[in-house]
Amino acid sequence: MTSQDPHTRYALVVPSSSLKAASRVPAHVRQILRIDVYEVTDDDRVCRLTD
Repeated sequence: MTSQDPHTRYALVVPSSSLKAASRVPAHVRQILRIDVYEVTDDDRVCRLTD
């Protein structure tokens, strides 16, 4: 995660069973680090975690 380009985003993709742990990182920290969190459900849907 070394890009200085403000348009660069990073993604963390987790199964539903790990979403609670991933969302413990405060939204403002994820925003500063430019990290988006995505959940993959048991029926293979992908949903972005909204803050």
